[in-house]
Amino acid sequence: MQEREPIIKILYENIEKPINQVWLTFPLSGKEKAEQKMLGLTKGHEKEDSISFRIVKVESPVPNLGQYLPADGRFQEINQLAGKIERMSQEEQVLFSGILDCCSVSAIEDVLQAADSLPLYDYFPGVTCSRQLGGYVVENGIMEFPKEVWPYLDYFGIGEEYYASHSCAYTRSGLVVRKDEEQILETDQSQGMRMQ
Repeated sequence: MQEREPIIKILYENIEKPINQVWLTFPLSGKEKAEQKMLGLTKGHEKEDSISFRIVKVESPVPNLGQYLPADGRFQEINQLAGKIERMSQEEQVLFSGILDCCSVSAIEDVLQAADSLPLYDYFPGVTCSRQLGGYVVENGIMEFPKEVWPYLDYFGIGEEYYASHSCAYTRSGLVVRKDEEQILETDQSQGMRMQ
């Protein structure tokens, strides 16, 4: 059986003795037991009931993932998340990164739900600031203005207004925006009509 490439690499360390560190890679291989590897963090604390540890570093194709992962050893959920990320294209990974910044994340379950929410969001590549966002929404008819006034528009202000009124987040390569609920409903209805 061929080993899978790691999708997520996490460096854990003992809070009391930071010299005790362990790397875990996800998805876990069949022979690797996360709990056994974590025993390396207990060196010098073998008689204690619980060992406090933290995440020091996260390597992943989703650049902001580390700030949303809990350090409480939810290894099965992180393993499940690695499988979801592995099946994503690069553009979907960027979209997922933005979704994490758009929604409220307080637990690993929220991260898993965000990974399943890709169809609920749009991605505007190359839109990384309010000025670009203002230009994008005007030029693509998202906010309509007569063409003759385009040279006089405050694109920065239009972008700020759009950003403030939508659930969205900038990534390094573009903007992630939650689709309008009305638009989702219309899309679902039109797909339902075609299927009948």
